[in-house]
Amino acid sequence: MTKLFSDKKKIRSGGGHIHMALPVLLCLLTLSGCGQKLEQKYDADMGLMRMNSINMAMTETSHADGFSVGLALPGETTFNADEITAQAALIVPFGQEDPQPVAYKNPYVRTYPASITKVMSALVCLRHFDDLQQEFTVTKNSDINVSGSSKAWIRPGETLTIEDLLYGMLLPSGNDAAVAIAEATCGSVDAFVDEMNQTALEIGATGTHFVNPHGLPDDNHYTTPYDIYLTMNEVMKYDAFRKIVGTVNYSPSYKDSNGMPKTQNWSVTNRYMLGEVETPEGLKVLGGKTGTTNAAGYCLTMGVQKTSTGEEYISTVMKAETKDELYKNMTNLISKAR
Repeated sequence: MTKLFSDKKKIRSGGGHIHMALPVLLCLLTLSGCGQKLEQKYDADMGLMRMNSINMAMTETSHADGFSVGLALPGETTFNADEITAQAALIVPFGQEDPQPVAYKNPYVRTYPASITKVMSALVCLRHFDDLQQEFTVTKNSDINVSGSSKAWIRPGETLTIEDLLYGMLLPSGNDAAVAIAEATCGSVDAFVDEMNQTALEIGATGTHFVNPHGLPDDNHYTTPYDIYLTMNEVMKYDAFRKIVGTVNYSPSYKDSNGMPKTQNWSVTNRYMLGEVETPEGLKVLGGKTGTTNAAGYCLTMGVQKTSTGEEYISTVMKAETKDELYKNMTNLISKAR
């Protein structure tokens, strides 16, 4: 599969990356409503209008199609999802020219993403690095001492490849690995978060705002189910992401702070992939990302494939009350794709 961004340049440590000319940056800043508090949900048509304006500014000489081409556009409330008990859910086809939503519930409601944040972190990282075998030495900033924080158990002074850090961020959901990814990509967490927010605007995720690369709770860190779909729709175009989230167990080989060989084992958190929850017959789980905090509830976004035809779907459930309810909701949702 060909990457969406085949002409990316390698990112130097300590530096950011600017994707567009100054006029377009000014346009983005204007459209983002900087400093203004967003409402609980945004108007889909207005969001598309805003992003079409950005698209026209970026490609006014190339006669590119509008932003919404190739994207599913669900309504605002509920369609074909009466049995979904979670706060919000959405399932749409992936890779089709004119995808039609299969089912949805409150696709534009503001939700806390928890560790689903790491899907955007992966996208930003993959847009920057051609060579995932580049190495990075973990700093003390990855030593996050927050109660309940998920970890990949990497230590300051240890040296891992970017690929290994992506595995550590996406499989065991390591917040420490997410910080390392941010610093390796943009030089600092703050610069990386700025790029996360810019990338969100570029792909049309106008109901999203990030303050960190991992998803630990913050009132100003939020998204919508539709914006998660937009993010997954981009990152699933990368073979590396598909390989990583489609892996059940991974054992990195890296160097500790003394330069000595070290390894450990990371396992995916997706219950379907662990065999703890049965995948509906006729479907294959391609992988994705879980997220859980008290504020976010139990969340999951993932790609699934219809085995008889090879058709793929992006399915998201947000804010289920329990883990069992999360997977019951997800099973109900992806069964509609059979």
